Amino acid sequence: MKTSRAQWLNQSWLYLKRILIVNAVFIVIGFLWRVAFYLYYGNSQELSQLHGDVLHAFVLGARFDSTVLFYINAIPFLILFLLSLFSFWKGFEGFLGKVFSRFTKFLIPYYTVMLLIVTFISAVDFGFYSFYQDRINVLIFGFFTDDTTALIKTMWRNYPIIWIFLGLGVFTYCLWKGLKINFTEGREWLPLKSHAVSYPIFVLFFFALFLLNGVGARGSLALFPLSEMDTGISKSIFVNHLCFNGTRAFTRAIELKSLQTSKWDSNLRHYGYGDNPALAFADFYQIPLEKVPADPLELMKHKTAPNPWAEKTRPHVVVLTMESLGAYWFKYQDPSFDLVGNFKKHLHEDTYLTHFLSSTNATIGSLSCLMIGSPQRPISEFLTESDYLQVPFRSSPARVFKSAGYKARFLYGGNPGWREVNKFALMQDFDTVEGETEIAEGLGGLKEKHDWGIYDEDVFDYVFKTLSDAKEPQFLLTMTTTNHPPYQLPASYKSPELKVPDELASRLIVDKALAAQRFATYRYSTDKLAAFLDRIKKSPLKDKVIIAVTGDHTFWIVNFTEQELLQKGSVPFYIYMPEAIRKKLDPETFGSQVDIAPTLYNLALSNQEYNSLGRDLFSKGDDFAVNASNLIVDRTGGVLAAGKAIDDHALDWQGSYERLVPGENTEHKKSLSVKYKSLMGVLDYYFMKEKQDKKGMQHANSRR
Repeated sequence: MKTSRAQWLNQSWLYLKRILIVNAVFIVIGFLWRVAFYLYYGNSQELSQLHGDVLHAFVLGARFDSTVLFYINAIPFLILFLLSLFSFWKGFEGFLGKVFSRFTKFLIPYYTVMLLIVTFISAVDFGFYSFYQDRINVLIFGFFTDDTTALIKTMWRNYPIIWIFLGLGVFTYCLWKGLKINFTEGREWLPLKSHAVSYPIFVLFFFALFLLNGVGARGSLALFPLSEMDTGISKSIFVNHLCFNGTRAFTRAIELKSLQTSKWDSNLRHYGYGDNPALAFADFYQIPLEKVPADPLELMKHKTAPNPWAEKTRPHVVVLTMESLGAYWFKYQDPSFDLVGNFKKHLHEDTYLTHFLSSTNATIGSLSCLMIGSPQRPISEFLTESDYLQVPFRSSPARVFKSAGYKARFLYGGNPGWREVNKFALMQDFDTVEGETEIAEGLGGLKEKHDWGIYDEDVFDYVFKTLSDAKEPQFLLTMTTTNHPPYQLPASYKSPELKVPDELASRLIVDKALAAQRFATYRYSTDKLAAFLDRIKKSPLKDKVIIAVTGDHTFWIVNFTEQELLQKGSVPFYIYMPEAIRKKLDPETFGSQVDIAPTLYNLALSNQEYNSLGRDLFSKGDDFAVNASNLIVDRTGGVLAAGKAIDDHALDWQGSYERLVPGENTEHKKSLSVKYKSLMGVLDYYFMKEKQDKKGMQHANSRR
């Protein structure tokens, strides 16, 4: 009995050491692959100033590589742990002997196949980058959904396919041979004696090893596991790409693809325009079908009026998107429950709306829509998590402002690698993407951070510094991150007492302590926003900057009723304008985030062409609000649009825009339904054409 257990002990120890050898070798191979990637694709002139970032990328890259290996190790380590449990029972000596005699036969093909897959994906990733300047993303599945034959021919012409597969064949042979030597011919190091370690301790050791392997697969002991958002370590997008690896990029692409259920014309078909997109344009623009041009997207073209003030001043334009800044909570504003704080003064001095809908109830959805000046379609994925990740849109506000001589910048109060929003921003023609690294560097360091990034006050300081130092007009799209779980606040901030009203307290669906944290963080964000606006208004910038403020979405810690559809999705829209052009909106105006860009164009630009499906909120005409929940509302009520007109839900206002209750399906309500459905159909066609134009340019470039 002692002898067999001692043999098992040494055999397990030997397998563990040899698995670790395989891991170490592949970490080195990953390092060499990253060196090749760096030398082949890197710009030596750009990278010569970023040695620290490059070193960080290699270290982070090793962590990403190790997470893949930890996942591969999971099955062998689980087997070793389970075998350690069997060793306690008599009569299992023969069984253990048979298992260990076959374990090697399992490990050699297992690691050969798994590591070959990793190597093959890395090779594909290398080629993918040469075409898309990005690591593998959902576009990889275009190999099967596009013209596969044409793609194969293109790869045959552009890449040494034969040599690549010969190389993989040689690598496979060497891999198999090396693993065979490692697992069958390697020497045993320092064999354990039967009495060296007690069996319970050894079982606990393998159990701990299995758990630690799981932690290693997670890649981090922090709140969030190691992910693509952690790659935003440098102002160089190439260095950020250098961190990642092909396998993690591919698994991310699979995850996103699995979430995609829509087709390009899903909304057109759902709302009855599937065979006739031109009719969607006719209905949306309220023109006869025969008046729709051959290229319906011509109808999206607009031009701002001559604006002498804008020509002379060339004002900076800032869009501040505040995390979870919901408008619903304004209704509870009270001296004892002062959520708005000093921001209240600015709301009265300037102009703001609360009958205003965010594009979606998710940050990434609303933010990506703001980047292209578009609503979100109900039947679709978020833009950054779809085939549109690398599609440039003509309606991008960054593109419009750049054509007017502005510098366009996207500022994010966290890691801009989150949800690949940095890649999408650059594709929309933003000149720079600046996140927590750049902001910290620009401010000379930060005293504190929170789990999602940097505190709002630091973001606002950076915005002010950027505007003050600018030598040319700036367009800044900025996203804050503080007002987000787990509701952390800087030590220097003293939160005022907020007494939750009884009516609100009775509706809370979360713990009161958690709600208190939620409200304290909301108040912090409005306080720091107010301090930023105070600073602007007391500086020379007050006469040459336009600031728009909105929220990405509200937050849901009460049970919103079926009648509170507006409140459930409402965010504020606040706008500061210099005294020379100051004007106010009717506070009962309805609007959506798609209306922000054209409103700003008409305030800040003169004789500037732009493409948009939104409207200038200061213009005359019908006002309405839409979002991705099939909702369209205006001053008369609203409609929850369905695929068939008979299934629409007409709604009327009850109280002062407090509740939407079932109402009569009047002709006006029918027109609202048509407006919503045609808009979503127009979006399908528009997005498809932009994607086609992108492919056309790529094919033209490949032919050259």
